[in-house]
Amino acid sequence: MGLCRRDAQAIRALAASTRPTLEVAQESSANLLRIVFSEKNASARGPAIFIDRDGVINQCRAGDYVLDWSQFVFMPGIREALKQLTTLRLPMIVISNQAAVGKGLLDRVGLEEITSKMYDALAADGTFLAAAYYCPHRPDEDCPCRKPKPALLLNAADDFNIDLRRSIFIGDSDTDVQAARAACCASVLFTSNIGPQPISSTVLPTAHCVKDLFSLVASYVQSTQRTESGC
Repeated sequence: MGLCRRDAQAIRALAASTRPTLEVAQESSANLLRIVFSEKNASARGPAIFIDRDGVINQCRAGDYVLDWSQFVFMPGIREALKQLTTLRLPMIVISNQAAVGKGLLDRVGLEEITSKMYDALAADGTFLAAAYYCPHRPDEDCPCRKPKPALLLNAADDFNIDLRRSIFIGDSDTDVQAARAACCASVLFTSNIGPQPISSTVLPTAHCVKDLFSLVASYVQSTQRTESGC
């Protein structure tokens, strides 16, 4: 059932009132980019859903980066899947490497603009992201925040009071899985049957279509409610 006109107007108004603010988290050896959309959790620690961006939320560009909103194309069906995940009532946080910034192809303001428009598009569906954490560095910079290192996840956990052992990371690559493992976080792979498959897809829960995402994530979240997951 579609949204009525009044509901759609309310969602657009809420999205407009919660425009993201750009924050740069100061680290000892690097600056990661943190864009926060909602108030940070001050209550008891709880789980979260982490989501990679390129290849999960939006389509990757072959041999190139998404440098402008006009190049940002949502993965087929992902908006509906994310809306379904909101029923779990957990914060959803984007975790992504964006080396285009470090390579000088995209500045931080441009990345913020793309993120803001992504947020608005999802908010119009009734899906509200909590934050986005980006590593802006090139692979050769050997920073502490580029996946497969876990700093993006660890910073998000500190900021939003997240229990990583009860959280799950939806990614499309082995580096996503490795980052999750380093942070003691569970993983679900989202990958099509086209092209090379991540090595981890042979041993981890894998969604080959967006319809599988909710059941896999929901099953894990429900299992952590029954028993505390170990690392």
